Amino acid sequence: MDVPQPVLLLVVPAEWEAVPEGVTELRRCLGEDYGGVLTLRSPHALHSPLAHYCGLWDRAELRLARRDLTPRIEAAFFNLAWLELEGVG
Repeated sequence: MDVPQPVLLLVVPAEWEAVPEGVTELRRCLGEDYGGVLTLRSPHALHSPLAHYCGLWDRAELRLARRDLTPRIEAAFFNLAWLELEGVG
């Protein structure tokens, strides 16, 4: 019987852009360090990426993964909405 693989389900708002190098590093870290896979979804109603850790994660491993992967998620996606605020005020 196969053991469920750790999965990071990352919900990224549709208007956010991906940084290819950042996504590659996120996938590499997730796969090599945690044996996991990345799944991406893009709804329209979020203001920032939302990470869901699914599948079989050891409690200590999950704590380390959140610490290691959060800055990689932040480096992998960005939003240019702040440019619209420069014209206001």
